Amino acid sequence: MRKFLIVAILSLFLLSACSSQQKYSEQTKPTQLISITLTDAYPGNLTNVNRVELFDGSSGERKIVADRTIIQNWLNQIKDIKLIPEKDQGVRAGDVFGITLYEGEVKKFGFLSGNVNNVYYKTNKDFVEPIRALFKEQFGRQF
Repeated sequence: MRKFLIVAILSLFLLSACSSQQKYSEQTKPTQLISITLTDAYPGNLTNVNRVELFDGSSGERKIVADRTIIQNWLNQIKDIKLIPEKDQGVRAGDVFGITLYEGEVKKFGFLSGNVNNVYYKTNKDFVEPIRALFKEQFGRQF
């Protein structure tokens, strides 16, 4: 009887853990796949961004860009490019470019070259090339 009780309790624990994981996954999956721009996705005004953190996913190295002229020129190149969602939203690995935008010391927004707000987008050369150029300029090597 005692073994049965222990097995029953463990089974309930496992079922509740799986249920919680399923709810979390459903909450983070987009309900609607729509085309966006960085301007659409950003929670505020991109002209207020005064610091950008760049993350090299291949090496783990980070660089900070704090020159507002460089930041705004770069954002102006990519902010209005239409990003089209991928139909397959399955989890992927291997993004090379991670970008975090700050206003003052406040982290406002983060995205990857192919993922914005947990939605995967089709590769867009017009979007990726300015990102690649900024990384090359800041890290001093090809990307």
